[in-house]
Amino acid sequence: MDITPRTLLCLLIPLALTSCAYYGDIHGHSHQLTTHDLSQHHSYPHHPEPLKTSAWWKRFNDPELNQLIATALQDSPNMQIAAARLRRAQQIAAGTASALWPYLDINGYLQRQRFSQFGLVPPPFNGKVFNIGDLGLNFNYELDFWGKNREALKASLDQACSASAEFAESELIISTAVANAYLELKNNISQVKIANDRWKINEDILKIARDRYRHGINSEIPVNTIQSNAEAAKQLLEQYRQAAALARYQLAVLLGKNPLTTSIEIENQKYRAWHATLPSSIPAHLLANRPDIYAAKYRLEAAASQIKVAKARFFPDINLNAFYAFQSVELNKLFLSNSKNWAVSGAVDLPIFDAGERRANLGVKYAEYDMAVNEYNQTLLSALQEVAASLASLRSIHSQLIAQHSAFQAIRRKYQLDLSRYRHGIEDYSQLIESKETFLQEQARQLDLQMRHHQAVVAMLKALGGRDG
Repeated sequence: MDITPRTLLCLLIPLALTSCAYYGDIHGHSHQLTTHDLSQHHSYPHHPEPLKTSAWWKRFNDPELNQLIATALQDSPNMQIAAARLRRAQQIAAGTASALWPYLDINGYLQRQRFSQFGLVPPPFNGKVFNIGDLGLNFNYELDFWGKNREALKASLDQACSASAEFAESELIISTAVANAYLELKNNISQVKIANDRWKINEDILKIARDRYRHGINSEIPVNTIQSNAEAAKQLLEQYRQAAALARYQLAVLLGKNPLTTSIEIENQKYRAWHATLPSSIPAHLLANRPDIYAAKYRLEAAASQIKVAKARFFPDINLNAFYAFQSVELNKLFLSNSKNWAVSGAVDLPIFDAGERRANLGVKYAEYDMAVNEYNQTLLSALQEVAASLASLRSIHSQLIAQHSAFQAIRRKYQLDLSRYRHGIEDYSQLIESKETFLQEQARQLDLQMRHHQAVVAMLKALGGRDG
C-alpha cells in the first residue's frame, strides 16, 4: 500500500502526542511559608510597596555620615561588583528575550578555486579556475507553542529582579557598615580625650602621693597602688588611640580608598536621644522591604519558571526556516535571475526516546525549586529573628541609658560640689582630682552606652530593610 503525505501526517500527529515521555509523577516537595504560618494575627499586604533604597541614615541628621555613606555607595568595590552582577543579569534577560523573535541574517563568501581535472566535478568545470560567489538571506523562527521561550524569559527577568534586590542589599550592608564604623570612630575620639584627662589626673595623684611619702605623711603602699592605676590609665589611652586608628582604616576601606593615604577627621561624638518607635510586636509585612527577602522571592519565581521550561521540552519544537540567496561560480553572473536559490521549510524536533534525559532535567528543576522555597523560608525566619533580637537590644540599651543618665547626673553633682568645696578651701586638691577621676570614668561609660544605642538603632533599621515602618 502506498503511503501518501496526508496519511503520513495523520500517523505523525498521534505519535507526537502519545510518544512524549510522561512527567506527571515528578513534582516539588516544599511549600512557601505564608504569614499565617508565622503568626495567626499577622498578614502580608495584598499590594506591597515596590522595593526601593531608603536613605535611612538621614534620620540622624549628620552631614558627615551622609557624605561618608554617599562616597561608599559610589566608590566601594563591593558596590561595583553588585552593579556588575545586576548589569549581567539584565543582559542575560535581554538575550533570552531574543528567542521570542525571528532570526534574520545575511551571509556570503567569495572564493577563488581550481577544480581537479580528475575529481568529482564534471566537465566543463573540471581542471579550471573559478571565482565563486555566494550571498544569502537566512530566516529562522521557532513557534513557541508550549511556552518554553516565554517561561525562559520570565525566569531571566526574575533573576534580573533578584540581582536588583541583591544590589539594594549590598547598599544596605555597606551603608550600615559605614555607620557602625563611623560611630565607633566618633566614640573612640571622645574616649581618647577622656582617657588622656584620666591619665593626667592619675599622674597628678601619683605626684601628690610621692610628695606625701617623702615627707613621711603616707607609706609607700599608696604610691605603688596609684602608680599601677596611672599605668593602667596610660594603657587605656593607647588602646583607644589604636581603636580610633583601626576605625579610620576600616572606614577608608569601606569608602574604597587606601587606608594608608586617606585622612578621616570628624567631630567629637554628639549624642542625640533618638530611637525608632516601633510597636511591641512587629507585623510580618514590615519585612516586605528587606532586599534579601525580595531576592529570595524572585529566585523562587525563577525556579518555578524553569520547571515550565523543562516541561515544555517534552513536546515537539517546530521551526520555520527560509533562505534566499544568489550563488554562482562566476562572479559576473552572481546577481542574474538564474543564480537565484531559495527554499522554505518547516522543521520538527520530536522527542521520542532520550534515555530519561528530559525526566532527569525536570527532576533537577524541581529540586532547585525546593531549594529556592526553603532558602526563601529560611531568609524570612532569619529576618524575623534579626528583627526580634535588634528590637530587644534596642529596648535594653535604652533602659540602661536611662539608669546610666541618672547615675551620671548624681556623680556630676558630687564633682561640682567637691569643686566648690575645694575653691572655698574646705577640701584639698587630692580629693578633688579623685572625684574628677570618678566623674570622667562615668562619662566614658555613658559615651560608650550612647554609641551602643546608636548602633542598636542602625542594626534595627538594617533588620527592617532600611525602613522602620
